[in-house]
Amino acid sequence: MQGEDRSSSLSPTALQSPSYPGPVAPPSCQGPAQRPDSFLFRLSQKEEQRRGDGAAPRPEPEEVTPTQPQGPMGEEAALVEQLRKNIESRLKVSLPSDLGAALTDGVVLCHLANHVRPRSVPSIHVPSPAVPKLTMAKCRRNVENFLEACRRIGVPQTQLCLPLHILEERGLPLVAGTVRALLELAPPKYTTSPATTTNPLAM
Repeated sequence: MQGEDRSSSLSPTALQSPSYPGPVAPPSCQGPAQRPDSFLFRLSQKEEQRRGDGAAPRPEPEEVTPTQPQGPMGEEAALVEQLRKNIESRLKVSLPSDLGAALTDGVVLCHLANHVRPRSVPSIHVPSPAVPKLTMAKCRRNVENFLEACRRIGVPQTQLCLPLHILEERGLPLVAGTVRALLELAPPKYTTSPATTTNPLAM
């Protein structure tokens, strides 16, 4: 018959979606995840080391500075103190605290020259009770006689101070150098230091 029903005989399986296997486990990211973490960790450690290394050298230059403040002032004070000790020990006198003022009239220095070599300064102007302070001319004469005596005794010209260093109290360290050079030329006298007793035994 032509009125035959033509039913579509489409198989229901044609409309089915393709079947997938059961749930697949997601790929494990533990392995790759550790690498960036450890890499970043190493990177941060390197940065900290750089910061530490950069900050470390900074304090080092500061250690050089403390030596500078002890400049020439400390040396001058030491020279003046040595000058005082040299004069007081040789002449058996006690000098006032203002050493420069005590030397300006040249009397002490002339006595020191005569101590090293007797009568190297033949005449010294000395203050008297009537005239307790010498005139500037007499002070200058004493100072010049002292320097002339030093020259004759053998103090090198380079180690001689100038009269104004004594008269005007301008160069006590230079005066100290002159006195030290003068005392080095003094003949040894009855030195009772232990060194004198030990030297013969050492030979």
